[in-house]
Amino acid sequence: MNHHEAKFILRARRPGGQDARDPVFADALAEAERDPMLKGWLESEAVFDRAMSAKLSEIQPPPGLKDAILAGARISRQRQRAWWKNPAWMGIAAAIAITAIVVVRFGPSRPSAKDFSEFALHELATAHDSHNGHRPELTELQARLNDASLPLPGNIKLDADELRRLGCRTVSFAGHEVFEICFKRDGNWYHLYASRVENFSRGSADARSLMKSEGHFTTTAWKDGQFAYALVTYDGDDALRKLI
Repeated sequence: MNHHEAKFILRARRPGGQDARDPVFADALAEAERDPMLKGWLESEAVFDRAMSAKLSEIQPPPGLKDAILAGARISRQRQRAWWKNPAWMGIAAAIAITAIVVVRFGPSRPSAKDFSEFALHELATAHDSHNGHRPELTELQARLNDASLPLPGNIKLDADELRRLGCRTVSFAGHEVFEICFKRDGNWYHLYASRVENFSRGSADARSLMKSEGHFTTTAWKDGQFAYALVTYDGDDALRKLI
């Protein structure tokens, strides 16, 4: 079982710990213990699930909802009454409205910049062979990254349409399109990942505070008005720190 397979399974795990001994989750939980990034993601998911449960517990059902639902059994005897005037259906509609509010207000959590940086590190570490070779069409883009003013955060300008047109390598993260660009600067190789900023949770992201090393790789992330970025190198902390 790999990182992504384990994450897929663990997304179905209930937050109360009821599934701790379920064999369906055993291998995925064991993988989380071996994979620090997966373990960190699982812990952040648990925090979100607890927050969601707390918010749901604060919601009070509309008065008389139970009676209204039970009254639904008598709907067949009340065909002459318009459905929208029936108290049973009105109660059910109220329940649906509450559910819709919860989904909109507390709907699926979006990944953070930290999640993105960890994804990029893992993606580079496990799929390094697919990063070999460089399309000639990307030469100018790589040169722009090589010559961009430092620090890179705040000085990168990308265009999604241009990246697609140039045939930039893409991967998927949390169901969203991510562009990956390799470039060389001062003798060191870097891998820049970029995805639309609206795919991520709100809030700022400081590249220096998000720096993290694992094995031979060092990663960080930041955001601007259009994109979230993750930058990874296997040339050491100092090489990455020079650019941010």
